[in-house]
Amino acid sequence: MKKSLFFFVVFVIIPVAFLTAQDKKTRAKQRFEDAFREADSDVLTLRFFNAVDGKPIEGAEVTVGESEIFVSDHMGRIFLDKTDEMDARHTVTFSHSHFVRSKFDIEIMAGTLFFNRFSISPRIPLGALRVVLDWDDSPGDLDAHLIKEGDYHISYRNKRVADDGAAQLDRDDTNGHGPETITANRVDENAVYSFFVHDFTNRGNDSSKALSKSKGHVMVFGNNRLLHVFRIPRGRAGTNWHVFEIRNGDIMPVNRIGQ
Repeated sequence: MKKSLFFFVVFVIIPVAFLTAQDKKTRAKQRFEDAFREADSDVLTLRFFNAVDGKPIEGAEVTVGESEIFVSDHMGRIFLDKTDEMDARHTVTFSHSHFVRSKFDIEIMAGTLFFNRFSISPRIPLGALRVVLDWDDSPGDLDAHLIKEGDYHISYRNKRVADDGAAQLDRDDTNGHGPETITANRVDENAVYSFFVHDFTNRGNDSSKALSKSKGHVMVFGNNRLLHVFRIPRGRAGTNWHVFEIRNGDIMPVNRIGQ
């Protein structure tokens, strides 16, 4: 029996480890391709991913600024010609029949995109709330946490599904970029919720600024629209990012990094 259990564990762990390594290799290749394309052809790359399964989104209509319209390819990419702008913000509008229509800003710093990977939620039922965390390749392991006071604590290292099915961790990521996604299938307007991000990679190092350098951002989807975008404060020490609370059904920004 012990031998059978051993082989079962091995057969489970090895494929997971292989897939994680392949995923990391794929993302490194994507970063290289994007950087090479920018250097060689003066073209910037934006990438769009499914917030639940992490796969590229093909066939999305993406508007950048007032008039430029693009359609994402099979890799979820659109390509923007570089301009003379060194520092600027542009509004992106994302539309797809199977995904939540989303409108958010992208940032150009020193002539290049500050961040170029965005995870968009598939359409969700009315009354549901989906929270999506994206970040850069480092730190490797950021954990999303959704806490309903006096009830559940959803995260990879606590409870992945609430006892009553009211919330669940849809996707965990342990090697950078994300998405890491939590869905609350219903929100109790009489309850208090907190959402925060923990830097598991640098846990125990309260002076670490790696979390604040992660380029992390959190998108909150509800009623089939993008409700909020939170960007991590820069230059702060700490391994916990308290992003927002929900009180009386309203999202209350906190956006604070600490221990």
